[in-house]
Amino acid sequence: MRFGSVLAFVLLVPASFGLLGCGAGPHHGSRGAPHQAIRHITVVGQGEAKGSPDIARTSLGVEASAATVEEAMNQTSARMKAIMGALKKLGIEDKDLQTANFSIQVERPYVEPPMPMPAAAPSPAAPPAPAVKYRVSNTVEVTIRDVSKASQVLQAAVDAGANNVWSVSFGIDETKPLEAAAREKAVADAKARAEALAKLAGLELGPVISVSEVIGRGPIGPMPMFASAEAKWGGGGPPLAPGEVTYSTSIEVVFGIKKAPAPAEAKDD
Repeated sequence: MRFGSVLAFVLLVPASFGLLGCGAGPHHGSRGAPHQAIRHITVVGQGEAKGSPDIARTSLGVEASAATVEEAMNQTSARMKAIMGALKKLGIEDKDLQTANFSIQVERPYVEPPMPMPAAAPSPAAPPAPAVKYRVSNTVEVTIRDVSKASQVLQAAVDAGANNVWSVSFGIDETKPLEAAAREKAVADAKARAEALAKLAGLELGPVISVSEVIGRGPIGPMPMFASAEAKWGGGGPPLAPGEVTYSTSIEVVFGIKKAPAPAEAKDD
């Protein structure tokens, strides 16, 4: 899965009392029935659920510079083929390998401008132009579906020639159970908040009028990382800590307020 979601940004009011309806007086619609304002309480409940990661992602690749573009490309191509071959030996499938970046840049060394010479002095011979080099970079995004092999995958890539490793992150492939648990907690929290507010105000909660999910947050973001081609961590790879993945959400719930019974009229003796 891809970690990302479309977020709806709204102005949150943690809790409020109010009236639903327009105008202070009755308004007659097409059927002639008056629109009455509904007394209500609006609250926002918070819910959070945690789980152990079952997927890891990283971006890794190679960079090489040479006097010609062809030479730099040959170097990076050979090493990238070796990297992908090493990853496939560890069980990484083709669908979990995706090119994330390929670039060619010109490296022009800095040349200090010549010092001005007196008019009578002969002009010195121009120094030879500095050699221009070309840098080629090739990066692939790797999805690791067995997090216990994450360190091993990184070490295998470095051994095969990778000299760039970026953005190691852990997550959960299927987040629906985690999201459902977070929503359940958020709704329970909203109900508890509304009941507490109603009690403080001497009111009694009525039925739920509306429910809406305000915002959700996915797995923790990536952890930047860099390794040189000579890196040797020992013990099967670099030490990595998957930790826990947290999903949180907010649910806005509008509760109606029950009408208090009318006071009984006093009877004449």
